[in-house]
Amino acid sequence: MSATRAQYIARRQELLELEAEVQRAALAATFARWEQRRALGWAAGVGRTLFRVLANPRVRWVLLATVLRGLKRKKKS
Repeated sequence: MSATRAQYIARRQELLELEAEVQRAALAATFARWEQRRALGWAAGVGRTLFRVLANPRVRWVLLATVLRGLKRKKKS
């Protein structure tokens, strides 16, 4: 094998390693975005459920009564 051919192969290997590193970084960024979207989707689902529950007047009344009872107990202490 000639020196020129060996140099060409070494340069090609170096370029392939650099390209692989860029691809790994892009893949890691993609996975991070997917994870963030999943967390945001979960939080949005919880928010929607909470909004639906609080839309019920009876639930709001029970929640308010519970909070006021707790405040009343603290005030007596």
